[in-house]
Amino acid sequence: MATQIVISNGDFIKVDDSFHINWEDKGSAWQDAWCPNTIHAIIWNNLTGQNEIQNKDSSTGNMTGNTNLSDTSQAIGSTTLAGLLTWAETRKGQIETSETAYDAAVADDAANGTANAADKTWIDYDPHYS
Repeated sequence: MATQIVISNGDFIKVDDSFHINWEDKGSAWQDAWCPNTIHAIIWNNLTGQNEIQNKDSSTGNMTGNTNLSDTSQAIGSTTLAGLLTWAETRKGQIETSETAYDAAVADDAANGTANAADKTWIDYDPHYS
C-alpha cells in the first residue's frame, strides 16, 4: 500500500511524493464517488502542512473549508483514505508494468527491424486504462 497520496481533483494524483499520475490515466478501477466534485484536493503525506480534504462548492468552485485527516480509516467520498492508498499502489504498479511492456516492444522493434510499437504509447499496453 502506498503511504502518501495527493489528489488534485480533475488534474493529477501523486503517489508517495514521487510517482505522478495524470487524471486521465487513473484507470478503469477508479470510481468518481471516491473524489466527488465537492472535493478540491486530498492531501496525505509527510511534508510540512496539514493532511486534509480541501472542500469546495461544486457550483461555484469556491473553497468551503477543510476537513483534517488524522487516520487512514477516515472516509473520503465513498471510500477511505486506506482505500485510496491501496488503489494508488495498484495503479502505480499497473502503469509501471505497461511502461515496461511498451519499452520491451520498442526494443524488440529495434532489434528485429519491425514497427509493432510504432504510433503506440504505454497506454496501448495497459489493459486497465480507462
